[in-house]
Amino acid sequence: MAHQRQPPLPNVFFSQRRRTRQRTVHQAQRGGGLPDWVWGAGLGVIVLIFVGGFFLFSQCTGASAACDTALKPLPPQSDTSAAGFAKEDAELAHLIDFLNQGDVNAASDYFYASSDVHAFMHNADPVIRAKDPQLAKNLCNAVLKIETDMDVSAHQSTATMAADATLIRKYLDDGAVALGYPRPGT
Repeated sequence: MAHQRQPPLPNVFFSQRRRTRQRTVHQAQRGGGLPDWVWGAGLGVIVLIFVGGFFLFSQCTGASAACDTALKPLPPQSDTSAAGFAKEDAELAHLIDFLNQGDVNAASDYFYASSDVHAFMHNADPVIRAKDPQLAKNLCNAVLKIETDMDVSAHQSTATMAADATLIRKYLDDGAVALGYPRPGT
């Protein structure tokens, strides 16, 4: 029995002939629609916007993941008693005053060098975290934000930094109460 060659199957996927759509009367009068490449490019741009938005959102929530653990302790060792929280409350009031006066240099110096404000925030986190993990996480996020905002290259307004410091002050006051101490400043 001789083997006969079968005729090749027609290529149904890549036809040489392009099917045309039936145009409506309205389309014919206005000159047709947009070319197919424009629709493809538009769809590509939409996909890029969604992908970019996803990564931007991921970046914005990155600080929260950094605060799943306590802030690293800083020297000097802080007094996390009721008196220590009261002292920190008063020091934060001074920091907020510098920021409200628009003196970023004095505020930054006071925050990092002249007082124990910065160290206390780091050293109080583990103590507060033992009693109220969510409050400590909120404190951690606020501390990371003010540390970023205090950097000159961040170009943040003193009003924004004062709001950051006020929020930290509230979280520390709440932390004192969570630890069973009286609310500082009252």
